[in-house]
Amino acid sequence: MNTNNKKKNNILYILACIAILIFLVVILLYDRATDTRQQQSAYAVSQWTDHKTVFNMKKTVLSGTITVDNSVGNVIAFYSIHQNIQVYVSSKLIYEYPVVNNNPLSDSPGYCWNFINLPYNTNDIQIVITSPYPPYLKNVPTIYIGNDFSLPAHIITKDILPFALCIIMLVLGIVLSFYHLFISRNINTSGKLLKLGIFSIFLSIWSINECSLTTLLLKNNLVTSYLSFLSLMLLSFPFAMFVQTFYEDESKVWNWFCQVDLAQIAICVLLAVFDVADLRESIWTTHIMMGILAVIILVQSYSLVKNGGHSRTVKIHIACIIICVITLMLDMFGFYTGTWDGNTFGRLGFLTYIITLGISSARESTSLMKMGQEANAYQTLAYTDQMTGLNNRTCFNVDFAKLSENPTDVAVIDFDLNNLKYVNDNFGHSTGDLYIKSCGKIIYEIFNGIGKCYRVGGDEFVTLIERASSIDMTHYMAMLESSVDACNRDNKDAKMKMQIAYGCAMYTPETDKNLEDTYNRADKIMYANKKEKKERQKFER
Repeated sequence: MNTNNKKKNNILYILACIAILIFLVVILLYDRATDTRQQQSAYAVSQWTDHKTVFNMKKTVLSGTITVDNSVGNVIAFYSIHQNIQVYVSSKLIYEYPVVNNNPLSDSPGYCWNFINLPYNTNDIQIVITSPYPPYLKNVPTIYIGNDFSLPAHIITKDILPFALCIIMLVLGIVLSFYHLFISRNINTSGKLLKLGIFSIFLSIWSINECSLTTLLLKNNLVTSYLSFLSLMLLSFPFAMFVQTFYEDESKVWNWFCQVDLAQIAICVLLAVFDVADLRESIWTTHIMMGILAVIILVQSYSLVKNGGHSRTVKIHIACIIICVITLMLDMFGFYTGTWDGNTFGRLGFLTYIITLGISSARESTSLMKMGQEANAYQTLAYTDQMTGLNNRTCFNVDFAKLSENPTDVAVIDFDLNNLKYVNDNFGHSTGDLYIKSCGKIIYEIFNGIGKCYRVGGDEFVTLIERASSIDMTHYMAMLESSVDACNRDNKDAKMKMQIAYGCAMYTPETDKNLEDTYNRADKIMYANKKEKKERQKFER
């Protein structure tokens, strides 16, 4: 690529980044982009901040008054995480989530956006929060006040960035996986792109279900909760496989980790099924496995750099790994304390890793594919007869040697184009070449579907057939005769009628010591057929 094209591409990349940035800014500021009081009212959202909060070992209670009028709306909304919710107005229960916890695998009610309609007056509000997990009792949600339009709009605006990052990761995972399938059709790959793609898909599923916007769009809170835990549990396995492949490390530690990780996942699921410990309660084992994996990766990275394997790509990978480890630690901290929301920062860290390593791996795979295509092209050229397009003598020798290792159920058909010397001597070599091409075309059209066709000499052709016992050779020889006759009828002005002599022999252990003996028998049969056809031709003259 020349310098001008590089500059143009760089400009396009910069413009694309600017366009994306503008798009995100517009979305984030969308609720502020208003011109009239009516619009301001429609988008207005306030917070209930003057409530009293009381904690104890069993529940958290938020209490106070809310004056509802038309200026903002009569709906309160808040996001609950692993929390049971009861809302009272003037000591009367008006809202409860969940009404019945029918979760068969967990005590958790999942994640939920709670929307409660209030009467248009001053209301004494009491929100009672309980949870099967004590750390979440102190996770006091932010209470928003608005209407049926402004609140969803506010939630979408607030959470669109982390949600968009999750969608990007999902798309990247799918693209990387399909690109692997495309590449693998042409070359044998280590599966690097597929492993990174699957990791990205699992990561995106976990991240999407951790976004509060998802529970607004998907009403089945239990499904989002299950998907969140299960995808998190499955993260380490493809990630470990990717890093092992990326580092080209054959250490047994990777296999050990993958086996233990799969066993840990299976045990956690079984504990949940038999109601011993739900997925939330056993997730700490997954976090331990992630910590072990992080240590393994850092140790292997250090060892790689120490031993001289410090290429630019490896340095980039190590830097990305450090970002991911920091992100993971922050997410774990937030999980156990309920004080950290890593939706944006954490997803950006992982997205940086996936994009960086995805580009690197894609470039490597593309380069290997091009090298493979060039090698295949050279091999095709080396194994192809340039005149007829059939396989040449070199290819025949290679295939014949392979089949000779186990010649059982192999048949050899030997062909000879009669009168080629006569055509060359009397009508010129250009006419002889056309004669050879026509012969090769007929043999290919008839026998290519059941075997592999070769031109092994000037007027000599061979077809090798595997699993020959299931094929009616008499039928195909009759097709050959018919095709030659049709060719002669269609070319009445031809200076010489075509004649193809043939001989077919199948490997027989009783008579053949090896496949070479089978070939010799086919050759003898061919010469007998050649003699017969020449005698018939003299008679017809």
